[in-house]
Amino acid sequence: MSKHLDPTVKHDALLLFDAIDSNPNGDPDNAGKPRIDYDTGHGIVSDASLKRKIRDSIELRVKEELIPAERNGIFIRRGVSLNEQLEAAYTQLGQAIPKKAKDATAEQVSAATAYMKDNYFDVRMFGAVMSTGTAPGDKVTGPLTVGLARSLDPVIAMELGITRTASTKLEDRDNASQMGSKTVVPYGLYAVRIHYQPTRDNRVTQGDLALLWDAVATMFEVTRSAARPSVNVRRLDVFSHTSPLGNAPAVSLLDRVVVRKVEGVDQPTSFGDYVISGPEDVPPAVTHVRLI
Repeated sequence: MSKHLDPTVKHDALLLFDAIDSNPNGDPDNAGKPRIDYDTGHGIVSDASLKRKIRDSIELRVKEELIPAERNGIFIRRGVSLNEQLEAAYTQLGQAIPKKAKDATAEQVSAATAYMKDNYFDVRMFGAVMSTGTAPGDKVTGPLTVGLARSLDPVIAMELGITRTASTKLEDRDNASQMGSKTVVPYGLYAVRIHYQPTRDNRVTQGDLALLWDAVATMFEVTRSAARPSVNVRRLDVFSHTSPLGNAPAVSLLDRVVVRKVEGVDQPTSFGDYVISGPEDVPPAVTHVRLI
């Protein structure tokens, strides 16, 4: 078994991706414009956005029958409430749904929690709060942590005016033109740190980790949109330890992957404006693999 697929030990990963004429993560508090740290000018992609794309990537694989639905359900998804999925778990287990959450026995809650871990990928990996309805489960702490993505250099948000020529209403067909806008990042290279810390009874398997790394590597390929026509994973490095607690600080490992601008480049406009080196001198108790 490849070390980066071992669910019993700690893993630390560095993901590099770039945005080309795209909005990698719109901010709903700022008219959907790309998120930017206005103190530094660096672009930001939220952890929630990245986890959403991992979930959507796995859900698409299930829908296309590329992976089995068994064990690969997605708990947090569009169009389905959390409570109805928890009630379905009780039904599948042959447990009566209590009238009030406080009426559920410890045995019922424990069985429902185990069922959700076994059947939902995101519950096993990210964890979940499952005490929201009358068919409660426990709060699950997942082993996977996805950080904020931040661009390596300041980005410039470019706003584009656009028009619509088709009318919504019949009576407006001769005066259909309406103005709108979209905002994109011409170019930005982003880095995000991902950590897997095995937790007690998380039920993660070797296959789960293989699916995770595959989903991370391809999540932008299968979730493209008009707002994100070109967001691309450029590199994925995984450092695997030999113990659940790790053999070296994560930051000391991930900092061994060094990204520098090409000499003479002030404002990068392409991936070719960067040089990536390392990692060097990886501790002997840690295994490094570059998946992309």
